[in-house]
Amino acid sequence: KPTFRKVGPLKDLKKVSQLHHEDEAKKFIQQRKIPTTYHAELFKVERFKAFVNSVIPNKFSEASLRSDDARIIIPFFNKQKEVIGFRGRAIGQSDVKYITIMVDEANPKVYGLDKVEMGKTYYVFEGPFDAMFIPNSIATAGGDICSVLSTIEHNKENTVIVYDNERRSKQTVKKIEKAINKGY
Repeated sequence: KPTFRKVGPLKDLKKVSQLHHEDEAKKFIQQRKIPTTYHAELFKVERFKAFVNSVIPNKFSEASLRSDDARIIIPFFNKQKEVIGFRGRAIGQSDVKYITIMVDEANPKVYGLDKVEMGKTYYVFEGPFDAMFIPNSIATAGGDICSVLSTIEHNKENTVIVYDNERRSKQTVKKIEKAINKGY
């Protein structure tokens, strides 16, 4: 029997698949060439911080609500298909491109836990949009991939870590070395 996602706090938001083709969020997702199968899994919110405050009261101060913006919501689900958090991606110009909110801080900041089959080879990316292009993938939402992986049950033998294509970046090289030293 299939289990369906429990969208909880996202239930009143519009899915990207429901947006008019001229909508800025829909255009952004299409320009990034996000596979259409994910358009029904992404949402748009006009005032991100106000939305967050409706889910987690007083997360953002009244002063910060003055600089509220529209964002694409990328939900994070656990294995039971419950919303454990979400990431807001700015659509237009913004000082902060991504804001990750965890409904319960005890959960790992990992996108794709509801779909991944860790008994098979799976891929771990730095960002959720990247994970949407490769089957059986998850993504960390900020932080060091190895540190985030240590918070979930996984098998190193099946894990392929895929870092962003920044081969000359000293930080990326250090992350790759760390992953190798940890047995990935």
